[in-house]
Amino acid sequence: MKKILFLSLLILPFTGCKTNNSEWKKLILNNSLEGWHIFQDDGTKSGWTVENDVFIFDAKMSSENMLVSDASLLSNKKYLSFEIKFDWKIEKGGNSGFMWGVSEDDKYKFPYQTGPEIQILDTKTYSNPKSILGGEIESNNIIEDLGKKKKFLGAVYGIYAPQKPYDGNPPGQWNSFHITIDHQNNKGKVILNGVLINDFKLKGKEWDSLVNKSKFSQSQDYEYLGKERWYGFAKSPKGFICLQDHPGKAYFKNIRIKEL
Repeated sequence: MKKILFLSLLILPFTGCKTNNSEWKKLILNNSLEGWHIFQDDGTKSGWTVENDVFIFDAKMSSENMLVSDASLLSNKKYLSFEIKFDWKIEKGGNSGFMWGVSEDDKYKFPYQTGPEIQILDTKTYSNPKSILGGEIESNNIIEDLGKKKKFLGAVYGIYAPQKPYDGNPPGQWNSFHITIDHQNNKGKVILNGVLINDFKLKGKEWDSLVNKSKFSQSQDYEYLGKERWYGFAKSPKGFICLQDHPGKAYFKNIRIKEL
């Protein structure tokens, strides 16, 4: 009996650790950027503030030229498989995104060279591409995607269009994302305001085929990315999660994550 009790006491701490690791954890702490940092920040980058536990990115406050450098916000911790929930809103014509599997190696100039992105977008820009913030580059991105919707709200940017395209709430109003990235089971999904809009693979023939048909295989182009181009795209399942900088203002709150 004593031996059984002793073994039970040994096992309990380990099972408890496993349970705690699978609990939902808040990622906005103490009304601050605690637990987060700006991509490759040398102390000079800016653009992010926190008000009432809301992360705010304002491109007008950023010191970065978005074609030269990047001020996206990265978690301090790396994640492999997880579910994440957060609320977001953008201004009219706005554009942002959530990335996973991001590398901060200094050979990359931007998070999106390594991390796939779930698109956040004012969907009205698809009926009026010139209304998107960011000028000609951003409007051309919309124009070339009008029949595909692989850059639409909830898309895995440039790879998987949402199966159920949904406009969500308009700019200035809050929307909710529930995103699953499950490498063990090769499953990803995006739920927007309670509606499943995208269900996708994370690896395998289907993923490889779609990437090969996208800009992420065109490494001879995109000189502004530097010599690494897209060679590191989606190559590391475990990496930082990221909230993207982009023209305009974007807001994020109630960020919670559960590791799988």
